[in-house]
Amino acid sequence: MSNEIQENLIVQSFMEGSVVGMDENGFVPEHIETQQSHLFLFPETVYKINKRSNTFFNEHFRDLSNKAERFSFYKSDFSENQYFSPNVYIGLKFLLLEDGGVTLTSDSTGAEDIVMQMKRIDFSYNLTHLLHQGNLTEHDFRHMGRTQTQQVAHYPHQPKSREDYYTLFMRRIHDLDNWIASAPDFISAEERTRIITSLTNYIENKKEYFSTIAPSTYVISLDNHSDNIFYQDKTIFFLDVYPPKEEWGIILPWMNIYRPATDIWLLQSEKYARAFLEGYEEYYGPLKKEDELFYVIYSACIQAISLANQSKDNELKAKDAVIYKNFILENFEKI
Repeated sequence: MSNEIQENLIVQSFMEGSVVGMDENGFVPEHIETQQSHLFLFPETVYKINKRSNTFFNEHFRDLSNKAERFSFYKSDFSENQYFSPNVYIGLKFLLLEDGGVTLTSDSTGAEDIVMQMKRIDFSYNLTHLLHQGNLTEHDFRHMGRTQTQQVAHYPHQPKSREDYYTLFMRRIHDLDNWIASAPDFISAEERTRIITSLTNYIENKKEYFSTIAPSTYVISLDNHSDNIFYQDKTIFFLDVYPPKEEWGIILPWMNIYRPATDIWLLQSEKYARAFLEGYEEYYGPLKKEDELFYVIYSACIQAISLANQSKDNELKAKDAVIYKNFILENFEKI
């Protein structure tokens, strides 16, 4: 049975609520499809499977068509996310494909795939939604910034690397170039070239500085844009923040703060973004303001393409994508 046929069978079985061994069998779930995964939202539980047949993802991020690579990715993905949101991430289950059906089991013997099991949460607490509502305070943002910074700093399995920061980030710029190229109808090839040239020139002009940053200061890198952040009862927690590409798992502490700060800046206001950044500064001390626009433009580029790729049937995401694009085009030459 091919990867595509297996994936279709799994998706169909979840959609029908017919997976053997599920606690909520018989319910027809809500289905959310992303570039990387399928999410099945049952009344109390969410099940997530990663796609195997996304050619762009397999070529540029991780080859999830390979069973061993897919299983390894699930385990790393779950471990990191459970650290940040232990009350949400329940466990991993194995999927058996037999007799034309799908069975959920704790035994890996003969399993063709893994599914991530999570507690269903109220998406009204999602940070993107909260930014559109505009009800959070400077104190909320400062508290979120400090809490996230502390959680990352205390992560028990920080990555190890001897690679200098210049080399590490130049590779990220190359990956960003490919990412922007995946949406040519949104950002033109000419615009993409100018943006990437500006970011590259900034790194090259600061090569000596970036090359001398000690690798011992590296921390885990989070895919922590505002769609993946939640804030409930003065508590920040995260979903799906494990980076899709292994090389993106290492960064300096301030990069993690600029990803969500950029979303706060563009979807609400610079004032509240600065409150979020102040939360980081309460822990680590002052940020280098001269690098700020570089990191904001870089972060905005990532999210702009994500929003554009999800905007086909979502008017709000389409509107937000334009906000990001306009900010990028108005500001990238100021770096």
